[in-house]
Amino acid sequence: MTMDPHCTDDSCQDSADRAVKKVFAILGVDVDRPESVEEFREDLRFGKKLRRAADHGFFAVVGMVAIAVAVAVWVSVIARMEGH
Repeated sequence: MTMDPHCTDDSCQDSADRAVKKVFAILGVDVDRPESVEEFREDLRFGKKLRRAADHGFFAVVGMVAIAVAVAVWVSVIARMEGH
């Protein structure tokens, strides 16, 4: 790892490295194994895809509701014009 310019000695950088490893270990990622890191990245990408799909699905539902309301209003206007 590269040294942080704010760390004045090796113990500071070692502490930071241990803290990062601990955080990733809590998330289930072994930063010393590239395949574990790559799996974590793929999981993040999958989550992003799901979020985007959910956003698109939400907009589709809102659009369908808007269309249903518009059709109901139109049918109501036509029915009143015809005298029903």
